[in-house]
Amino acid sequence: MTVVSNGGLWFSGTYIPFTCDITNISNGQTTVVTTAVDHGFVVGNTVQFNIPKQWGERQLDGMKGTVLALTVNTITVNIDSLQFDSFSTPVVALPTVIDPAQVLPVGDYNTGYIAIDITNPPLQIPGTYRNTYP
Repeated sequence: MTVVSNGGLWFSGTYIPFTCDITNISNGQTTVVTTAVDHGFVVGNTVQFNIPKQWGERQLDGMKGTVLALTVNTITVNIDSLQFDSFSTPVVALPTVIDPAQVLPVGDYNTGYIAIDITNPPLQIPGTYRNTYP
């Protein structure tokens, strides 16, 4: 079986963390997502899911979660997916092009003052990250 990708809906491989294609999702009280490449996320990052209908698990599409644990190519997020449909790799005839299922980083390292009074320390929004060059 071959899946042809369009190269990613939001591909930004020049920054870490970056959008990653998903190869598997394990449902549970927390959701474990396997990525096609080393993802660059860290515990505490906020991520969002883009799951086109061909991949199943549509309930996860558009949801945001916080990374609780990880390995180089998996992330565990705080989304209860026990009642979600299963994730499945679509079977398509060549040369059909389908959009990949993806996990994407949310936000950038957002800091700043919340008022004109700059005597207070800057605020960092939880779950954000600083984009860095690889």
